[in-house]
Amino acid sequence: MRDRLRLRDIELNQVDVLVLGAGPAGCAAAILLARRSHRVMLVSPETPISGSLAVSIPPSARRVLEELGALDSLDAAGLYPNLGNSVIWADKPPRSEMFSNDSKGYHTDLATLERILLEIAAQAGVIVHHGYSARSAEQTKRGWSVRCEGAEGSRVIESTWVIDASGRHGVIARGEGRQVDRSTTTLAIIRRWRLEGGWPEADRHLTYIESYDTGWAWSVPLGDDLRCYTVMIDQRETELAGCDLSDILDRELHRTVHLGRSRNGAKPVEQAWACPASLYQATRYARPGLILAGDAGSFIDPLSSFGVKKALSSGWLAGIVANTALIDPDMTEASVNFFDAREKLVYRRYRENSAPFFQSAAQSHGTSYWIERARSANKAAGGASDSGLPQAAIRHRSDLLESNLPEADVRAAFDKIRAKDRLGAVRGATLRIFEGPGVAGHRIVMEQRLASAHWPSGMRYIRGVDLLQLIEAAISYDQVPEGWAAYNASAAAVTLPDYLTALSTAFAAGFLEHDMEAS
Repeated sequence: MRDRLRLRDIELNQVDVLVLGAGPAGCAAAILLARRSHRVMLVSPETPISGSLAVSIPPSARRVLEELGALDSLDAAGLYPNLGNSVIWADKPPRSEMFSNDSKGYHTDLATLERILLEIAAQAGVIVHHGYSARSAEQTKRGWSVRCEGAEGSRVIESTWVIDASGRHGVIARGEGRQVDRSTTTLAIIRRWRLEGGWPEADRHLTYIESYDTGWAWSVPLGDDLRCYTVMIDQRETELAGCDLSDILDRELHRTVHLGRSRNGAKPVEQAWACPASLYQATRYARPGLILAGDAGSFIDPLSSFGVKKALSSGWLAGIVANTALIDPDMTEASVNFFDAREKLVYRRYRENSAPFFQSAAQSHGTSYWIERARSANKAAGGASDSGLPQAAIRHRSDLLESNLPEADVRAAFDKIRAKDRLGAVRGATLRIFEGPGVAGHRIVMEQRLASAHWPSGMRYIRGVDLLQLIEAAISYDQVPEGWAAYNASAAAVTLPDYLTALSTAFAAGFLEHDMEAS
């Protein structure tokens, strides 16, 4: 009997995939893998103080949330609606960026989001051990041996694959080598305020974002009368020893034009707290048996609402890579290389997109805080080429990784299409088709991809639209509605907005061009 119990205990601690961390990335990976019938265990320590950090989930994250089966649970939880952003940046006038009426985002705190996703994971069959922390990890011939400790003692878990989604702590990621941007150091200081009667109706559902001379600040609503305020400062230029964090936060907010005054009449709900927020990225995000997902692999400035979406997409793709390797070992190397290239591209694209914002702040404020950040972002943005890095090629409803083409380029291509009497589409002069990895359903597969001189990394699917078939339809029909109808007759039906987005992307990427006679 004792031998049988010992054997059963060993079996309970042997899994296909061990996920470290219960944040958005870890839960996304665990849910996807469990639904693919793999034995998955997720371990996570008790929710730290950072769980009270407010987060904004943009409408664009709904695709991956739908894929995870989380939308109904998030709606049922009554999370505060996210309707857009109010931005005061550099010397530009204030502006509000509203989401479309048919798009819904969410405001919540990290602990609430984690609780909802953990419940979904458990329902999907994930073995959840909350209150456990991984203390050591050793790679073996069969996979990994990870020692975890919790309130009920210590346990050793044997796993074929490990997905480290333990955030900045990076249980395994730190030992794998992470490149820290040492040109800047950032500290986030956070506190909540409650305003009796609530904030003005027009601003209640908006995230505030504002730059000032020695940092930048943002505020996320958690209810009509509750807001979380955060400042991002340089810890090397701020006297912290012997200072109260609440006093530092107040001092920084008083430097702002709008955010400091927006608290007038509000009362703090809790003590201020701080956490490191400096940038870093992995030297390599995946290798056979190990994937670094979400913030375990890289951390970006939360200049927009991209942080949670980045983590969800990273975890979702990590689950696809592990699933592929478990059911088709011959695709392991191609899969981990695909994940590594995609995560590196996401980080670099962020640096490229943030550089103009930092540059404008440096020109407006003229302080070392912004000058150093602008210099660092410009250096990172210009330091590498897209060549050879695969973009997402996603089939059907799993179109969750974007092309990363600049939005302005896609919009300009759309405006040009709309202005023409006839499309006049021809193949791009530098268009080439090659064999490369892409995501099909929940697996990495080798398939035909499209590339050009403007977009050498290649792509295949946008919004579920097969660009290869779209090109044939666009070339054959001069009127967009006719091309859309022809596409739907030969491929899985897509909506006109999705077709137009894919068509605009194809022109922006140089896969298609307008002939000289198209007016």
